[in-house]
Amino acid sequence: MIVLRRLQSANILRQFKTLCVLRFDKFNTNSILRTDIKDVMKIEIQGKVLQFPYVWLRDNCQCEQCFHPSAKSRIIDWSKFDLNVKPKNVNKSVHSVQVTWDDGHISEFKLSWLKFRNFTKESQENYTNTLYKPAKVTWHGYDFNKVFSKHDYSKIINSDNALYDWLLKFSIYGVALIQNTPDSETAVDSIVKRIGFTKKTHYGEKFIVQHVANTSNVAYLSNNLQMHTDLPYYEYCPGVNLLHCLVQTVSKGGENLLSDCHYTVAYMKEKHPKEYKLLTETEVEWSDVGCENGNEFYKLYRSPVICLDKHGQVIRINFSIPQRGAHFPGPIESVKPWYEAHSLFYELNEKFSAKFKTKAGDILVFDNIRLLHGRNMYEDKCNNVRKLIGAYLDWDEIYSRLRCLKVKLDAEDGI
Repeated sequence: MIVLRRLQSANILRQFKTLCVLRFDKFNTNSILRTDIKDVMKIEIQGKVLQFPYVWLRDNCQCEQCFHPSAKSRIIDWSKFDLNVKPKNVNKSVHSVQVTWDDGHISEFKLSWLKFRNFTKESQENYTNTLYKPAKVTWHGYDFNKVFSKHDYSKIINSDNALYDWLLKFSIYGVALIQNTPDSETAVDSIVKRIGFTKKTHYGEKFIVQHVANTSNVAYLSNNLQMHTDLPYYEYCPGVNLLHCLVQTVSKGGENLLSDCHYTVAYMKEKHPKEYKLLTETEVEWSDVGCENGNEFYKLYRSPVICLDKHGQVIRINFSIPQRGAHFPGPIESVKPWYEAHSLFYELNEKFSAKFKTKAGDILVFDNIRLLHGRNMYEDKCNNVRKLIGAYLDWDEIYSRLRCLKVKLDAEDGI
């Protein structure tokens, strides 16, 4: 009897372990990935054999039954889609390949279209770093003059090539300068219209930066403005800041301070991994409470200083000493270590920063979720008033305009 019970217990244990494994596999996404790819079509294009999965080809059929040409959108009826579809016949010509599927449907693909979308690692990386989003290049303050490109206002307004050149260099380095801007509070509007539209906030569609004694924002003072990112309390934070200098102070000071946080983050990851980890994992509450032009606001948003994507790449920096809320949403034992990491981050950005003073007619454009920016103290008197007009843009609009311009100016078969 004792032996029988032991055998029963052992059997139950084995069944339990098997059940655990099955349940784990059910929810383990890696378990559905196949190491042997069978259902693929091999097509030779310009001397290179490329592979395309059957299901992907059928899903991306370009005929008018499956794809709307003017809307450029898939209209395939998914309720009737066969995931196990297979080709019945394949005919290749000089410029295209025609596939007759086992259900009788016929698809035709241009070889250039297929080549542009092929699955090789090299091709996918090239697409990601060019058409999707140009690869960023980090910089130290010592190299600022090498990466700080200068562009003419009227050329950007009148030339697509000039517009593309500015946006491409800006997207890579996160900072650029537009010169010879008209002396008008609406001049920046024409630049924005070349791209898309402004990002409206509770400070309006545009904002004036000048000394205001009883201000709702410390940026409107003439004292030192510590380096920061604008509006970290917005979940959908403005990606780009444009500052048009209408009048620059003739006094000492008033210089802009700029630091590439992507450089700082890479440095911290290598030299100070514990502090880096704290700044990527510890949520901070960012806030802005007040009233602007009769509009009351109470903005709160929680996010780490350094935000990473699933690949470990920086996608957003949040940093503002004035706009960091008093509520710390983390455990009490992490408070002091986090403050130490926060201080190190600020000190390094100061160390790696560049200094630049705009003049009347300049529009300083910088990546608000990549760079820290600040300003040195300046003297403000009735005969020496510094005045800037600011506006925000979203990166979605800039990347969209870049892609439209690339297709128009550097047309590549298959795009």
